[in-house]
Amino acid sequence: MRRFLFGFVLGAASVIVALAGVGHYLAVADPIAHVDAIIAISGDTGARTDSAVALWKQGYAPVLIFSGASQDPQSVASAELMKRAAVAAGVPADAILTEPESATTEENAANVAELMHARNLRTAILVTSPYHQRRASILFEREFDRRGGITFRNHPADDPDWDANVWWTRDPSRARTLVELAKLGALVAGQRAG
Repeated sequence: MRRFLFGFVLGAASVIVALAGVGHYLAVADPIAHVDAIIAISGDTGARTDSAVALWKQGYAPVLIFSGASQDPQSVASAELMKRAAVAAGVPADAILTEPESATTEENAANVAELMHARNLRTAILVTSPYHQRRASILFEREFDRRGGITFRNHPADDPDWDANVWWTRDPSRARTLVELAKLGALVAGQRAG
């Protein structure tokens, strides 16, 4: 009986460690440094916007870039809503660029790369939700490499609704993470994932 109990506890601990490992793998983060721009892409925009604004206020970049369309074509673009929140938080409007056309992460990456290239912005910090950071990083790296030498550092948003250590214990964090894992798997397998 003791052996069974020990095996069960060891097995359960291994599963928990593996699930936490998945969370930490998704929430890729780099040491941050001063850059030309801070990019926040739409989605769960509250935490993403707040984290980007916090970095801007700490002086990590002179420019904020918000990227994302609205899910409803008749509504204001998410990028514009993010800009409004940043301005309300004290960021001057002229320190913010918006890219309001992107409907997918792949489009975010392509359109932001074009915007940065056109404005000769060469370095950035990429902010998105922690569970989305790994896939966004892959897509942004591909697009930035195509534009020749634009680089970025990953900085997952400080999201109070998602914890890398216990993401599987409740929804919506469990559902969002599982969807993200499926999209990441499709991307890695060479399929287009938005």
